[in-house]
Amino acid sequence: MYIANDEQGTQILAHNAVKNGRYYCPVCDTPVVLKAGSVKVPHFSHHHILQCSRYLYKRESLLHLKLKHDLYLELNRFYVTAMEYYLESIEQIPDLLIEQRLALEIQLSRISPELILSRTAGYYKLGMRVMWLLDEKEIKTEGLHVYLNHFQLSTMTNDIVYTVNTDTLNVSAWHIGHTAGLNRFTFKKENIELHEILTYVKSDVWDETYTLTRGTVKKIIQREKAQKSVLNPTLTYMYQLGLTPDTLPAFLYITSFEERYIINSPIEWKLYIYYHLSMGIFDREKFFHFIKLRAISDIPNKKTLVQSLLTFYLKVFRFSKDIA
Repeated sequence: MYIANDEQGTQILAHNAVKNGRYYCPVCDTPVVLKAGSVKVPHFSHHHILQCSRYLYKRESLLHLKLKHDLYLELNRFYVTAMEYYLESIEQIPDLLIEQRLALEIQLSRISPELILSRTAGYYKLGMRVMWLLDEKEIKTEGLHVYLNHFQLSTMTNDIVYTVNTDTLNVSAWHIGHTAGLNRFTFKKENIELHEILTYVKSDVWDETYTLTRGTVKKIIQREKAQKSVLNPTLTYMYQLGLTPDTLPAFLYITSFEERYIINSPIEWKLYIYYHLSMGIFDREKFFHFIKLRAISDIPNKKTLVQSLLTFYLKVFRFSKDIA
């Protein structure tokens, strides 16, 4: 941490603290130690992190500390910015808090999506926005697509994943569009100037649908085969319908915008409907439970999302030349 209280209860920044001084954690009031000298960025540290009963964050790396310090200095040129401000009502400490309206969380290491969602919900409870800043170097792209794992997707707010360049402090917004299969998504990347970070709003427009390539669909099926499970839904429905990777109907290649919110593959959920409708045994409630949602804070209500998938399926089903 960068801020501690001195013996008079006054908050002091680590770079203004003196060695051998007595300082205390502003959250739990236990003694903390000033770390300076060989460490590039001075900071305070608990003797043992477990001493802090309400300090909810794991031990920070030196790179994390440096980024927080440097961004704090830059943002303070444009906004009233607080560092490590303890929000008592939700027991959370954002890395940086801008004008009491925007929480910036620097998240360079992977943590559970459930923890991301819990902290995001805490800020929403106070009417605050939140930007989770991921390490830009950890974002992988391939042509027009970006690869995102479950952790990275869980930080998405308002359909945007945010990153920071750890060398230049440049902040970027990755607007996430359609699923392209295999944990890939269409995207548009936009740089955000630090003096505009509080007022930044998204400006993305996407086509209604996206069409998977035949190569992508074959790779999806190959991945399902690699699981070597006799209960694999994709392979089971293909077998029951007498389909092969080369004879899949064209409508299975078309994806909707809402599919980025579900874990089911772009062809799995459509094959589920296709099979059950063809057998006359489709059950909406069972389909509802078949759909698995991703861990994303701003995800639509599941009932609404499932209805959107069904509406989309019927639309592409009727328009497909492969269906009589």
